[in-house]
Amino acid sequence: MPESDSMTEKLNIIVTGAGGGGGNNLINSIKHSGLNCHIIGTNCDSYSLAKSNADISYFMPPAGSRDFGEEFAGETRERYLTSLKELIAKENIDLIIPNNDREIKAISELRDEIDCRVFLPDPKAIDFAQDKFEMYKLFLDYDIPMAGSYDLKSYDDVDNAFNNLPPADKYWVRMRKGSGSKGATWVKTPDQAKNWIQLWEDLRGYPVEAFTISEFLPGRDYAFQSVWKDGKPIVMKIVERLSYFFGSLRLSGMSSTPQVAKTVNDPETLKTILKAISVISEKPHGNYCMDLKGDAKGRMCVTEFNIGRFCMITPIFDFSGKLNTAEAYIRCAMDLPIEPIEGLDYEEGKYMIRELDTLPTICTQKEIDRYL
Repeated sequence: MPESDSMTEKLNIIVTGAGGGGGNNLINSIKHSGLNCHIIGTNCDSYSLAKSNADISYFMPPAGSRDFGEEFAGETRERYLTSLKELIAKENIDLIIPNNDREIKAISELRDEIDCRVFLPDPKAIDFAQDKFEMYKLFLDYDIPMAGSYDLKSYDDVDNAFNNLPPADKYWVRMRKGSGSKGATWVKTPDQAKNWIQLWEDLRGYPVEAFTISEFLPGRDYAFQSVWKDGKPIVMKIVERLSYFFGSLRLSGMSSTPQVAKTVNDPETLKTILKAISVISEKPHGNYCMDLKGDAKGRMCVTEFNIGRFCMITPIFDFSGKLNTAEAYIRCAMDLPIEPIEGLDYEEGKYMIRELDTLPTICTQKEIDRYL
């Protein structure tokens, strides 16, 4: 780290979602950075806070519901804003890092009303990225590779989707909003799709219009994480999901979070990624993360755009390559010195291995091969 950093005052940083897997992974990455930080964790779930690894943790009211169509407004907004402002004043907060979609949306809206730094993309980009079908429509206009998708307004649209999408062995049903592959599975027939959506509607209250149907992409599965400042990339990394956490227990055999992931150097796919980022933000600023999956011809297609937050699997991005992405984020947010990495920040043969109730392990190919 630059010599001057050791003389800087300690930074007081809020990390939301503390105690959850993504929050604790991010906090661990910050603690292993070259920065002097006092980390304040928040969560709206007291059980999660009980396992927070932040230096100190606080309960916060929820920034809205996870339900489809829930708006951040009225009493929910005021309660969240009041609690947040009180915490910022009490702990003399320098920077807040929201680490889930609901709080990214909320803090994006509140950025001019709170007295600490916020390092987020522009509000319009966040709105587009959090609605997968709106993102799909936007990217179609720019010829960015994506799976053909169909928006649902009624159950009749399920048949329309199967009639209008390219012929395929499988189709992918998922929700327009949310993370963690919520409500997602592959199906082969319109009746299977209708039955799947009907279950979610009857048992969980999600209406048919919460879902989309798209082509199923059978190829490689990538996760991309990057930090940008004032339109310039600071650090960019790609990993490939090799197996899925609890994949064998899911109907689809897949999930959005890997059990095993590996660093990847794919400059050609980076071109697609950079084009997508340029479409959604004229001047990228903050965190830009993306999921991509290969089609039958091997072309990597954008499937999800998660901006403003870190990936759940941030350790492999933080403990491989030249730059810790969490540290890069904080340096950019606080105007501390940092040397950007040109192109992909890639370290060959780095793996992340995860299992329930254990910390993620970052290791090399050589460390794996010694057990063969």
